[in-house]
Amino acid sequence: MTHKISRPISAAVLACILAAAAQAQTAAPDSPVRPGMQPLGETVADRPSAVYRFETHRLDSDDGKRHYRIQIAIPRNAPQSGGSPALYMLDGNAALATLTPSDLDKLGQGRAPVLVALGYDVATRNDVVSRAYDYTPPVFENGKPVPGPVVRGRVGGGADVFLEFIRAKVKPLVRERAAIDPGREYLWGHSYGGLFTLHVLFTQPQAFARYVVGDPSAWWHDGALVKEWRQFDARKAAGKRVAVLVGTKPRDPGRPQPGGAEPAAGEDPRAAVREMAQGLKAAGADATYEAFPQFGHGEMIRASLERALEVTVQP
Repeated sequence: MTHKISRPISAAVLACILAAAAQAQTAAPDSPVRPGMQPLGETVADRPSAVYRFETHRLDSDDGKRHYRIQIAIPRNAPQSGGSPALYMLDGNAALATLTPSDLDKLGQGRAPVLVALGYDVATRNDVVSRAYDYTPPVFENGKPVPGPVVRGRVGGGADVFLEFIRAKVKPLVRERAAIDPGREYLWGHSYGGLFTLHVLFTQPQAFARYVVGDPSAWWHDGALVKEWRQFDARKAAGKRVAVLVGTKPRDPGRPQPGGAEPAAGEDPRAAVREMAQGLKAAGADATYEAFPQFGHGEMIRASLERALEVTVQP
């Protein structure tokens, strides 16, 4: 394991990244850059902030195949006692690119939380191969694990490995760098990140105090998460605070489902996610479900992250 504080991307390097992306689009006008492969560019972590100071740490997975950029935003005015709440943000590069200076200023008006961006050490918003492994749950058929489940040509099934990485390496690092209230560690994820967030809730609900889920890719690998939910004793999540937010803007019929697999005949992917929220609430969790008819899947990263910031500063 290695970690170090590094400097923000220089203007010269950033210019090269943007120029390369522009050149790629010019050379292949019919092949636009996919959302996850967009150049990262400058984020709030690269700009001065009166509310936060940012640290960047680099960690590697135990097998050396995935390389992480963990960026920690530490409040300049830390609480005198009790520690700060901490929001762990999946797709950390994209999350920091989504946040604005005004978001940080707003957090600074109250008890600012520590923000932990769980990103990849790449110059794009996402490392689509690594996140496909890290954020997707193990798959079982006839009670037996499926080794290396593949969706859209990418190997998945590593969510439990990634959760252990967060527990064993990231959380201790964050607690070393900032005073954290361990009872107020929250997890947010969108799309595949939402899939991971619900998997954590269904398998290790005590890992975090609150869960904020944005448009989860519930039908990844023929609904592995849906099957997991229907086998889950929801009473184990009693008392947990869970916010599920879904964009219901109609999708282009020619576009595939975000999870890479179509639901079974007669299944409504949004209805399955709504069922999860309602079932959690019925079992004693403080769970909410909110639909956003004005937003599509991609737009829900902003809407759900805004909500995560709101709940993080609540008592």
